[in-house]
Amino acid sequence: MFDWNDLRFFLELARRGKLSAAALRLGVDHTTVARRIKALEEQLGVPLFNRNNRAYSLSEDGKRLLGYAQKMESNSLALMDEVAPSTTGGPVGTVRLATPEAIGSQFIARHITSFHARHPGINLELVAETRQMSLSKREADAAITLAKPELGRVVSEKLGDYSLRLYAAPSYLQKHPPIVRLSDLKQHHFIWYVDDLLPIPELRLLDKAIADPNVIFRTTSVTGQANAAEAGLGIALLPCFVADRMPALTSVLPREISVLRELWLTVHQDLMPHAYMQSVTGFLATLVTSERRALVGRR
Repeated sequence: MFDWNDLRFFLELARRGKLSAAALRLGVDHTTVARRIKALEEQLGVPLFNRNNRAYSLSEDGKRLLGYAQKMESNSLALMDEVAPSTTGGPVGTVRLATPEAIGSQFIARHITSFHARHPGINLELVAETRQMSLSKREADAAITLAKPELGRVVSEKLGDYSLRLYAAPSYLQKHPPIVRLSDLKQHHFIWYVDDLLPIPELRLLDKAIADPNVIFRTTSVTGQANAAEAGLGIALLPCFVADRMPALTSVLPREISVLRELWLTVHQDLMPHAYMQSVTGFLATLVTSERRALVGRR
């Protein structure tokens, strides 16, 4: 019989792909992770990973073991929910939530205080970045995405919508020609996304609305775009929940240009029954509903 505890090291290395990243997550040295993986492989008599320099990817045997290891992890968490006493008086657990950058850092993060006050036993790890994380590989436990996932052992529900509109600083608008109609935008500077990293096809509307727009700054960061617009560099397409909170920004042609996007919450199927996950999903659903006006923007 192999040491069941070695499966923790196996799961983290499968998710992170590097010894150092798995070690950081587990709170041990990378040599400890390597030693425990080697011991597990020797006990099972099969190679679990393919090594390529410092990167680790699952072998065919590793892929077969992954599903069993995930079920064992899920059952262990369920045991803690049902059997172990809680000193906090509520659900206990850790949830890694992946979100688009702006949704995570500019929206959810502002409301974490209320979540923690209600659920002190739940450690919410927020990963707010452009790159999509895999729930099937357990890089994250849940994710907020802009479209409903089509594949995987996941459960999805639509949370709501949010809007994006054009914004600029009054300091910029005062120094440039007035904007009354779409054709006036040809005379202006734009802050935009990096084309080949554009996360949403609908954001290509600038090319459709204006032939050869004058884009003078590009970044994948919505926060970076908002800061550049606030500094008077040009016009940016920003989420209303970001720009409407910035007194130095004003909307530009809100009736002519507005993008409505959906927000979907997706959770790994194995984690849905747990009380701590239900607390997280309930909080997010309530938050999006209560903040609907901020998300869709001022009319």
